[in-house]
Amino acid sequence: MKFGAKTQSEEIKHYFKYFFAKEKKGWIKLLFFFNLYIPLFIIGLIALIAYVNPLPPKIAYLATGQDGSSSQEIAKTFQTFFKKNGINLDLVGTTGLTAGLKGVYSNESKINAGFLTVGSATEDEYPGLVSLGSVQYAPIWIFYKGPTLIDSDPFRYLQNKKVSIGAQGTAANILFHKLNNVSLKKPLTDSSNILELPHREGAELLIQGKIDALFIVDSNQSETIKRLLNDSSIKIADFSLANAYIKKLPFLQKLVIPKGSRSIEKIDPPNDITILASTTNLLVEKETHRAIQWAFILASKEYSRTASTFFSDPGFFPKDIDTNFPLSPIAEHYYRDGTPSLFGYLPIWIASLIDGIWVYILAFFALILPAFKLINSLRLFPSEGLMEKYFIEARVLDEAVLQTKDKDELLTIIKEIDALEARIYDMYLFGKNSRFYFNQKNAINSVRSSANSRLLKFENESKSKSN
Repeated sequence: MKFGAKTQSEEIKHYFKYFFAKEKKGWIKLLFFFNLYIPLFIIGLIALIAYVNPLPPKIAYLATGQDGSSSQEIAKTFQTFFKKNGINLDLVGTTGLTAGLKGVYSNESKINAGFLTVGSATEDEYPGLVSLGSVQYAPIWIFYKGPTLIDSDPFRYLQNKKVSIGAQGTAANILFHKLNNVSLKKPLTDSSNILELPHREGAELLIQGKIDALFIVDSNQSETIKRLLNDSSIKIADFSLANAYIKKLPFLQKLVIPKGSRSIEKIDPPNDITILASTTNLLVEKETHRAIQWAFILASKEYSRTASTFFSDPGFFPKDIDTNFPLSPIAEHYYRDGTPSLFGYLPIWIASLIDGIWVYILAFFALILPAFKLINSLRLFPSEGLMEKYFIEARVLDEAVLQTKDKDELLTIIKEIDALEARIYDMYLFGKNSRFYFNQKNAINSVRSSANSRLLKFENESKSKSN
């Protein structure tokens, strides 16, 4: 390069323009040299992107259960959390949690997440679903009116009473029959006394005194449960045989409503009340994107931290309590290691992507130096091969110059020398091999000098003959 009287900035600009032009040319030549491997590299890159699947879907769908339920309230807080994190969560109302679960399982449904009351379904029924853990307790309530029950088993009280047990196929309806079958030798079968009504409708009939009792499975966050708890004329049945029920049905939990917890002034209830409970699990499709799964888990954590729950401390949920459904790998990671710190600084989809491929990232950094050396060797290999080839060509031309006895043939050789020099000038040499450029230039000049000497000799001989 020739800089002449240029300023320093002009020299730097000219140098980098020249350098990058040569670098571009070198990489183009490298790509053509290894053209057979490029498609394989592209295919591998596409396969990796497809496997990692970095971008979550624009929208997720969550089945919320029936109106007035706690799952509907939880779903609304989830929707707010998702929106804060740039994800749309569409809430799909269903006649009950079991109906929502069927929507998640169905290939024809757009729903990809739903709640499950543990004990109302099993993995065998929905093999394509995995759990993200339990998000709350699901207390089993028997609300009734009239004199305080003194029987140790509420189901004996219900034998001659009109009771609403939830719509057919709902979790409450399913659990009622399971508990009923455990409790009585002759389970309740009188269809005139057993009403299969939605919870809100059953609660209204109980408040009006048109039925004797209401069997319902839901948390105190439910609008329906709150309404019943605020009615002082409605009582809660005590399950003094709770431990016995748990032995028969291990998915159950035992909860206690402390004495006076409804009203300290009136000391309501007058004694501790023991009730049974299940838990509410959040289930998703196995193929649900990792960012969506993390969003659900973190939304559950946020809900538990801020919700005013009666039976659990803030932050107690989500928990890995139920074993009826397998945990998703994402949930296993959460319950084993907690929330990765990345989620405190990055958007969920980026944090989940990095968290999901951290092994690959570590492997990348572990291999980056060897890979850098490999790239250098790959860039050196074609230039070294070409240098060897051009040195051989120069030697062949040099021998041809010494052996030729024809002026026209010599002129042809000189043209080949010029063409070889042009190819050498156009060749990209990487780093330390740049010195070979001048070696080859010297070699070419030596061959050209020999050729010119022979040409001069031929011309002198031709003049002597003409004289």
